[in-house]
Amino acid sequence: MQITKQENNGSVTLAIDGIIDSTTAPQFEEAMVEACGATKSLTLDFAKVGFVSSAALRVLLFSQKKMNAIQGAMKLINVNDTVREVFELTGFVSVLNIA
Repeated sequence: MQITKQENNGSVTLAIDGIIDSTTAPQFEEAMVEACGATKSLTLDFAKVGFVSSAALRVLLFSQKKMNAIQGAMKLINVNDTVREVFELTGFVSVLNIA
């Protein structure tokens, strides 16, 4: 998995390329902790994410709670149907801002 960080006028976009599972979740979590600490406007580009496991969901939930605590905003963009289905089945569509 590769994560590309882009900053623009105080907002941060992380573009994730690959799958987020128990093997890659620590790397994803590290990038998310850093991003949540650096901005109040975080965008996650999931265009190249083919799969998310429960480990990814844990990191996303933790990050969303962290952003809520600082009254920040986190949104996911370019989520494919497979990943969106995981979010729907787990109820994460009501927790996350998925564009």
